[in-house]
Amino acid sequence: MTPIETPTHSITPSVTPALSPTASPAATPKPTPDTGISDAAFVRVLEYIPDAKEYLMYATKDNFTGKRIYDFQQTYLRYGTVKKLAAVVEELKGKGLGILIWDGFRPVSAQQALWDICPDTNYVSHPVTGNRSHCRGGAVDLTLFDLTTGKQLVMPSNFDDFSSKADRNYSDVSTEAAANAVLLETVMEKHGFKGYSKEWWHYADEKEYDVDDTFDPSIPVVWEANCDEYINLRRSANTTAKVLAKIYKGSTFTLLEWYGKFAKVEYKNKIGYVMSSFIKPSFTIDPDYQTEAKGAFLDALSIVEQTGAYSYEEMCRDINAICNKYSSIAKTEAIGRSEEKRNIPVIIIGNKNAKHQILIQGGIHAREHLTSWLLMSMAEYWCIYNITDYDDVCFHIIPMSNPDGVVISQTGKLNSSQLKIYQNDKKLKYTSFSQALYTEKWKANALGVDINRNFPAGWGENKDERKAPSSELYGGTAPFSSAEAKALRDYTLKYDFDVTISYHATGSIIYYEYGNKEPVNSLSKSLAQSVKSVSGYILATSYGVDGAGYKDWVMEYLGIPSVTIEIGCQEAALDKRELYSIFVRNYKVMPETIRWIVSNQ
Repeated sequence: MTPIETPTHSITPSVTPALSPTASPAATPKPTPDTGISDAAFVRVLEYIPDAKEYLMYATKDNFTGKRIYDFQQTYLRYGTVKKLAAVVEELKGKGLGILIWDGFRPVSAQQALWDICPDTNYVSHPVTGNRSHCRGGAVDLTLFDLTTGKQLVMPSNFDDFSSKADRNYSDVSTEAAANAVLLETVMEKHGFKGYSKEWWHYADEKEYDVDDTFDPSIPVVWEANCDEYINLRRSANTTAKVLAKIYKGSTFTLLEWYGKFAKVEYKNKIGYVMSSFIKPSFTIDPDYQTEAKGAFLDALSIVEQTGAYSYEEMCRDINAICNKYSSIAKTEAIGRSEEKRNIPVIIIGNKNAKHQILIQGGIHAREHLTSWLLMSMAEYWCIYNITDYDDVCFHIIPMSNPDGVVISQTGKLNSSQLKIYQNDKKLKYTSFSQALYTEKWKANALGVDINRNFPAGWGENKDERKAPSSELYGGTAPFSSAEAKALRDYTLKYDFDVTISYHATGSIIYYEYGNKEPVNSLSKSLAQSVKSVSGYILATSYGVDGAGYKDWVMEYLGIPSVTIEIGCQEAALDKRELYSIFVRNYKVMPETIRWIVSNQ
């Protein structure tokens, strides 16, 4: 396998240090600030060793795969390992040298991704049967740099070089490279690390910790109750299950995993389930995982604001701002116009001629406008952290497929035709809502057509179909009779999409099938399982679910693997307090979809 070249922004080779071995090992200093935490706790390395530098190769595409492997930017290791590494840094500082870290803790999912690409135990540990030293939090890949010039020292090879030059037999490299590698090896071994024979850059703590298959630095660990008074900690993921404790507003707990509408958490040594709609990441430090939530990554966004009523005007403004700021990867255009002549924008992230094309759409039901906020937040986030680093991919994100309906739901205003629809629904006893609540719950477009019932797959077959325009459940006069459905159809047919994803609210579930067509049903189920792995949403069959939706059409007529993701727990329109958990559960859906496509191509 041909190694990639050293990145142009990496520190370039420079000086050769003199070897000066010490007669006896020095005492291992404790990193500051000294919190007295357990050696097994995960900590961010640079918080305790600020003199070190980091450039995580697998958080970029500057590695042998040419793709981004994991979703965080900072190095984490066990605290005990960091104490030893701090001793290394102190000794090297006396020689005018520092360390540049290329890799530290690696989630098991990242190990699996590497194995899928390179199933060779000489270079990649098997994700199940191998030692998986990086997954234990005690292994680090690193090199040396000159503290004065900031330049990297000459070493036997580049990182991830799979040739003989990378091994610890330095007879086939320059004297300068051999001396530098021996110095690194001498200091690392002196302070409690052992090297790997085939990689001069890899060192593992002599103390072997257990593989941690739950920790992921890209997911906040400490959460808090985000409620009016308290939330119930229940024995199981059921609102009728026994209450183990009351968790009062602002109280913190450790997130263990997501499960449907619930989060599995540990609170005061009790493990149970709480409703995920009433929690948010906390700024409190966890004793086992020394991480701060810092807004659960929403703080990274400078354009899309946190709001529970994300408007059409805000979306248009934000799309333009994102495309201006990230013009190298993001573009926008209109896929068509709504019944009231509003442009329906798409934000395109990546190259239109990329190998893989993915369509994601939301806001097709008016009252589900939090999906529009979510898709815009994900778009900005993955422009910041360049989603195209994962593969040759292009995302087509249509945040608001039904802008007219969203305006109705958010403003509460009905024109004369829409007012007649309301009055007719009341007459037919379809609703007993006040006009204000009726408009808030509006799902249809401006003409009273439920767009997600306006596609040909199963059109007219829904048992509860209404026969006239309504706020919901009316499929129109014919398939594609609505301007919005036509726009989605025409845009979908423009590209050879690998996958489509539709966002709805609510339920915290994933729909993945339609009819009996294969292999699209099986592929869609496989895609849904991948989405579940990062979101914790529960898979649901389409039995008894309305047809004539967008997903149904692309599966039945185009054979494209597709899923519908229902976000949130409460009734739509969703409350702003659900923003935090919804974003954390969904922002990794985009890279996970890429991984699924690559593994199934």
